[in-house]
Amino acid sequence: FLTFSIQRRFIETFLSNSPRITGLSRDDTVFGFKVPFSLYTYATIMMIGSQATYILRFFLSKNIRLARDRAWDQTLASRGKGQDFWQPYVEEWDNLPNLETQTPWDKFVDRSLGGWFGLFIVKKVLLAPFQIYPFVGLTVSAWFKALGTSRFLHRRYFESKKMTRPQIFVFMEERKWDYRAFGFVAALLESIPIIGLFFTVSNRVGAAMWAHDLEKRQHHIAQERLHGGSFKQE
Repeated sequence: FLTFSIQRRFIETFLSNSPRITGLSRDDTVFGFKVPFSLYTYATIMMIGSQATYILRFFLSKNIRLARDRAWDQTLASRGKGQDFWQPYVEEWDNLPNLETQTPWDKFVDRSLGGWFGLFIVKKVLLAPFQIYPFVGLTVSAWFKALGTSRFLHRRYFESKKMTRPQIFVFMEERKWDYRAFGFVAALLESIPIIGLFFTVSNRVGAAMWAHDLEKRQHHIAQERLHGGSFKQE
């Protein structure tokens, strides 16, 4: 916060000299639309807020990780479920369609970016500028992070069921828009500077509740299979 004026001056100089790229102008408009506050002040606050968030996350990383695990465990315990609740994965399709276990995007990531760590770095670089745009920036950034966020939030669910990568892909593909919507909201909340640290914990509660419902469905399908029934995927 001590460098607020310096960072604001830098942002104002950069953005005002590149209006064709950023869509911002000195009269506080975004692509021609007037906003009721200073764009440069907003961009500066977002940048400083992100810096403060990274610093807090670095020093509190262990506590945050423990809080996430505790939120997941206590949510399931409140429903009277233990580790024996998770059963092996059951395919929900009667006739599994021919799904690529790697999308063209996954192949591009593995081949050109050196895996998901490389993608993480690229996302940090490419999505960071979106934070300067009021409201729209966070929304666009959250949309790109949606599926990755939802998969990360259900990591413990997939691990508990000992699911393989192809099984996870098919499972998420069957619920693609549900996972995208869930991940979008979670990523949007976690993108809020400083306050987002709280949502990185509270989102585990929602993830655990949804995992509980998904597992109940898996139990139902397993019973249908056991009694020779069939299940039609809608």
